[in-house]
Amino acid sequence: MDPSHQCLIDEIKRQIRILESDAGENRRVEQKKEYMKYMNTGITNARQQNTDQRYRNALLDLLSNLTSDSSKSTAKGQQHLRRSTLSLLWQIPLFCGDATVVDQNYAKARSKALQGHRAAKDTYTTDIWERRELTQWLSDPEASVLVVQGTSQSVERLEKFSVELVEFLRERCPTIFLLSPLPAIFYETSISRGDDVLRQIAGQCIQMIPSSAKNNTLYFLDNVAPSLLAKMTSHFQTASHEDWFLTIETALSHQEQACIVLDISILRQNSRDAFSWPAEFSDLIHKLRGRRTDLRVMILTGRSIDGHLGATTRVMSVDMAPRFPLHVHDVSGSGKASFLLPQSTKPRFLPSLPASMNNPQTKTPSAWNSTPLDLINGNRDEERQNLAEGTHRSGIGSFQGADSEVTEGSPISWFKNLTSKTHSAIYSSRSTKAIPFKPVKIAILDTGFAYTEEHDKKSLKPYMHRIKKFASFVQDETDLEAMKDPSGHGTAVAVQLLKVSLTAVLYICRVATSSKDGNRELFPDKEAVERAIRKAVAEPEKGGWGVDIINMSFGWAFDDHDGVRNAIRFARRQGVHMFASTSNDGLLGPPNDILYPSRAPEVIAIDAADGFGEYTRTTASSVSSYGRGRRFSAPGTRLTSPHSAALYDGSSFACAIAAGIGALVLEFARQSPLQASKTVQNSLKEMSAMIAILERMSAEKGPDRFKFLLPWTLLGKPGQPREFTAYSLVDELRNEFGLAVGSEVFPLEGES
Repeated sequence: MDPSHQCLIDEIKRQIRILESDAGENRRVEQKKEYMKYMNTGITNARQQNTDQRYRNALLDLLSNLTSDSSKSTAKGQQHLRRSTLSLLWQIPLFCGDATVVDQNYAKARSKALQGHRAAKDTYTTDIWERRELTQWLSDPEASVLVVQGTSQSVERLEKFSVELVEFLRERCPTIFLLSPLPAIFYETSISRGDDVLRQIAGQCIQMIPSSAKNNTLYFLDNVAPSLLAKMTSHFQTASHEDWFLTIETALSHQEQACIVLDISILRQNSRDAFSWPAEFSDLIHKLRGRRTDLRVMILTGRSIDGHLGATTRVMSVDMAPRFPLHVHDVSGSGKASFLLPQSTKPRFLPSLPASMNNPQTKTPSAWNSTPLDLINGNRDEERQNLAEGTHRSGIGSFQGADSEVTEGSPISWFKNLTSKTHSAIYSSRSTKAIPFKPVKIAILDTGFAYTEEHDKKSLKPYMHRIKKFASFVQDETDLEAMKDPSGHGTAVAVQLLKVSLTAVLYICRVATSSKDGNRELFPDKEAVERAIRKAVAEPEKGGWGVDIINMSFGWAFDDHDGVRNAIRFARRQGVHMFASTSNDGLLGPPNDILYPSRAPEVIAIDAADGFGEYTRTTASSVSSYGRGRRFSAPGTRLTSPHSAALYDGSSFACAIAAGIGALVLEFARQSPLQASKTVQNSLKEMSAMIAILERMSAEKGPDRFKFLLPWTLLGKPGQPREFTAYSLVDELRNEFGLAVGSEVFPLEGES
C-alpha cells in the first residue's frame, strides 16, 4: 500500500480511538464543559468534531472501504469516497492531532467590530474602491498580489473595506479569507503565529474542493479523492511552512478562479511572520497559472512590510481618512436619521475578472455583473437584520492614531462637563472689565493643517484666527506645505486642542515626511522635530516664537537622536511644557512599550482612554518603567473634526486634549486674581508644578491606577467662586514649592 494511504488509515484509526476513549460518563461531562466554553465562538476542535455521530459513522465507513480486500481494491483503484461523505476530504486533515478549526464566516458575521464596520458610513471607503490599483488587481488579465498598506490610524478603514471586499468577491468566485479583528478566544486557541494562519487558509481551501464543478464526477470519487485525501492528511500531519503552501496549491488547482484576502494584523506581535507572504503568494500565483487556475491575493496591513514583495506584487497605500467634501443627506426611507455622503460621484464600475484560463477559446468571462456599489450603497436591510441577531465582535504607526473599534465609550459626556463646568469657570465668569491676558502659545508638531482646499477653508474657518503661524521644518519644503494635510492627522490633532482651550493660539509645525521606499505612510523627521522645537522655544527677540506648550502626537522606538534629546532638554530649561502620545500597540509594540519622546523624563506622557476613563486595549503597559508619575490619560476614542466625516481614535488625539488642559491651567493663572502673582507664573513653568495640578484634576480608575484627566474637579466645581478655585490652585503649588507661592494674592497669616 502507498505510504500516504497507510498514513491516512492510521489517522482515521487514531480519530476513532478518540471517540472510543471519550465514551465514558466522566469524559462526556468534560466534553460538555468544553463545548460550552467554545459554544458560539466559531471554533471546533477534534474532540468536539468526534462527538458528531455522523462523522464517526463516516470514518468507520471509509476505514472499512480502505482496508477491506485492500490488495484487490488497490489494484483496481476502487478505494473511493461516497458523495455523502465527500466532506471527509477536509474534515480528516483539519482535525489531525489536537488542531482547531476557525469558522471565519461565523466570526465575520458574529464579530461586533465587523458588524459596526458594515453599518458604518458608506463613504468611509469610497475612495479606496475608486483606486486604480484595486481596479487593476480585479480586472487585469494577469493575476497578482495586492498589498493594501495603511497605518495604525487607518486600521478601521481597512477593516471595513475588507468586509465589503469579501462580500463583493464571494458573489463572483470562491473566496478564502481571514479578517481582523477576531474574537479574543480565537487568539487563545487558534491564531498565534504565521503558520497558524496558513493552516486555517489551507483548511478553507480544501473545504472548497467538494463543491468544485471539476470534482462532481464518479471518476473523481473513485480515483482522485482517495489519493488527494491521503496527500492532504500527510501535509497536515507534517505541518511545516512548505506543507501549507503545497496544500493551498493542490486544493486551489481544483478551482478555475479563487481569491484570498488576508489581514495580517490578526498576527498581532508576530506580524513579521507574514513579511515573506507577498513573495510566496506571488510564486503560488505563477505555479497555479500553469495549472490553469486564476488566483488573486490581497494582503492588508496596518504597517509597512519589510522584505521582497515578489514579481507580481503591487502596493496600495490607504490614508487615515477619505479626502472629499461632505454634505448631509437623509437616509432614504428612514425619515429618522441622516448620514454623510460625498459630493463626488459613485465608485467607478469595476471590470470583470478575465475569462477562465481553463479553456480560453470556449469559456465565457466571469459574470461580475454588479459593482461594489451594489454592496456599498444597495439595500442592506436584510443584511443588517441578520447582523443584529449576532452577539459577537497592529503595527506601530509613527503618528499615534488607532483602531476605533477598540473601545466604544463616547467622549460626548466628557466634553459636556468640560463646556458646562470648566469653560464656564474660566471664561463666562470673567468680568467684562477684566484685564486682558496673554494667550497661551502652543506649537503643534505634526503633519500640517489642511487649509488650501475650499471645503477645508469653510469647515475650519472658525479656528483660523487662532493659528498664528504655518511652518514646515522638513528639508527642502516651503512653509506652504504646512497648510496641506493629506492624511488629516495634524488637522484633527489641532482641532481637539482648540476645542479644549478656547483662547490658545497655535503654531503649526510640519515635521512629517514619507518613507524612503516611496509608500505614502508618514513618519516624523527627527531633524525636522529638532528644528521645530528650537524655533518654537526661542524667544521672539531671538527669532523664535516663545511658546508655552509643545504637542508631539508621534513617537519612535528608541532615544537615538542627540539633536532631539538636546532640544527637549533645552525646551524644559526654558519652562516649556511638552506633551507626547505613548503608543497604540498595547503590549505588542516596539521593544520599548512607551515611545520616545513620551518616555523622555522632560515630557508628560499621554495615553488614550474612552470617554469614561476606561483604557483602550492599545494602551501601553501599566507597569512600564517609563513615565511613572508623569503619565496621564484623556479621551482618545470616537473624536470628531469638522474637516472630515471620520472618527478619530488614538493617543495622538488624547495627547492634544491633555495639552489643551495644560493650556487651561495656564490661562486660568493668567486671569484675575492670579495674574498679579509672579510667583504663581514662575512656579507654573516647572514641570513638577504642571504634574501636580494635573494630578489634582485627575481620577484613578481600576487596578492599574492610571490617571484620567477631569479638569472640572479643580477648574469648574459647581457653585465655587473663582477666588476659591484660585486659592485651591495656589495651595497645590505651595505643597510643591513652599508657602511663598501666591502670597501676592493670598497673603500668609501675619502679613498685611
